[in-house]
Amino acid sequence: MKEAAIALLFLALAGCGSAGARARHGQPDPVARDEVVGEMRLGEELHRLDLLEAEIYAPFRSAAPGHPVDRCNNGDSEVMSRMLAFGLSVGKQEKKAADRKYYALLQTGNPEELFPAIYLRRYYLQGLLECVRDLTGTGPRQAREGHHVSILTTSNFDAATSHGLVLVDFTTHWCAPCKLMAPELEKLAREHRGELRVGRLTADRHQELIDRFEITTFPTLILLKDGDEVARLDKYHTYPELLKWIRGALPGRSSSQSEHSAQGGEAPTSGSE
Repeated sequence: MKEAAIALLFLALAGCGSAGARARHGQPDPVARDEVVGEMRLGEELHRLDLLEAEIYAPFRSAAPGHPVDRCNNGDSEVMSRMLAFGLSVGKQEKKAADRKYYALLQTGNPEELFPAIYLRRYYLQGLLECVRDLTGTGPRQAREGHHVSILTTSNFDAATSHGLVLVDFTTHWCAPCKLMAPELEKLAREHRGELRVGRLTADRHQELIDRFEITTFPTLILLKDGDEVARLDKYHTYPELLKWIRGALPGRSSSQSEHSAQGGEAPTSGSE
């Protein structure tokens, strides 16, 4: 047993040494690489969820009593069972409590550990969308093409925004206006490929960038040209409004002339929507 323990210790030390040697010789660290890939996948999944939620909630803007969303959440057995499965994945059965726990987990959780809850939430939202469509008579859901918004993280931010015109969406998973604007940004990215890139940053997982750009409300949109800020907005905007703002900001407008609305965006909270 003693010999086995010693052998295991040497193996552990050898593993640490090889990792250190990789770092010294400039070879990629597989753990760091996996973290970057995980953050990219997480950003993509959250963007897909935002697009799905926008499709559900945009026609109503709320789920007040009597609205189709409320009727499905509280009266459709299939939706309710899917909602329960999602809630159990985060340890909460009641919807509001499950949402709060989910948002809190998304802020700091390991991506790989978060994916089961994310997939179950998407399963629930897909059922909710079908129920709402049945109640409102809007017909079957149409297939959505792949997204055109780029996923930004701390690791790729500078490289992705250092050249050309880039609109960065500083968003977060508990911000309702952020979700509603996701399809507008998708259209902007799709319709203006080649002249403008649109990037999404899940803000509260990348605090360094939030501090760097002094973000205090969500959504915040910052227009960058060759890495320098040109202008910013901090509220929900439709596609035509975004396009008008971008075109107006380009003729030499500086970040000191940033555009803010009277309503503003949503200030950070403790993880509630």
